[in-house]
This record gives sequence, C-alpha cells and structure tokens, in this order.
Amino acid sequence: MTEADLMRNLQKLASKLGARLFRQNTGQAWVGKIERGPRVVRLGPGDIVLRNARPFHAGFTGMSDLGGWVPVRITAGMVGSIVAVYTQVEVKAKGRPTREQMAWIDAVNAAGGRAGIARSADDLSNILGIS
Repeated sequence: MTEADLMRNLQKLASKLGARLFRQNTGQAWVGKIERGPRVVRLGPGDIVLRNARPFHAGFTGMSDLGGWVPVRITAGMVGSIVAVYTQVEVKAKGRPTREQMAWIDAVNAAGGRAGIARSADDLSNILGIS
C-alpha cells in the first residue's frame, strides 16, 4: 500500500470515528495577478508564463500530513459540552519522521492537542483517543 493510499484510508477511518482530518499540503507555488489580456501564455507542453508572478507558500517544514480535530465531551464544569481538540497525524507507510515533524508532534501534544505518527488504523485510533 502506498503512503497516499494509507492516508486516504486513515482519513475515511477518522471520519467514521467522528474526527475530521484534512490533507495539509506544504510547499511553494506561483500565482499571478489578473490583468487585461491573457493571464497565462502557453509556450509549449508544461510551460507557462505568469504575469506579475509571486510565490505562494503553503504550510511549513514539519507540518503533519493530516490536521483537524477530534470531538471530546467535557465533564465536571462543562457537563455535556463537546469541544474540538486540535489533532495532527503524520502518515508514514514506510520511513521515519523528520526531526521537524517530531518537534511539531511534540508541540501539539504539549499544548493539549493530540498528535502522532500513524502507520495503521490502530495507530490512528490511539492518536485520536477513540477505540
């Protein structure tokens, strides 16, 4: 199973368990401003020219593959209330997380969120705190 397949399967499972996890892409792309005339000039297969081009950065180094929340019912002072607990899941079919990925996971957990590495459905259930 590829990492992309594992990620899609874990997202579906998270939804069935009541959590909401979204794909968080990281990287850079180029965007341009719409002006008079054509915005994109096609040169050849796979080549374009953007007018007034500027970089668009998404995410940051170490950000997990999936992010969202898991609903948690609060007891005592907020009896019956449900809050969304910030959740981050780094999907790894193979390989190891980077130092930056582990720092992000540790920071989320230290702040009261739920974060971890998922290589399987059991890993995801453990991160979400749902069995």
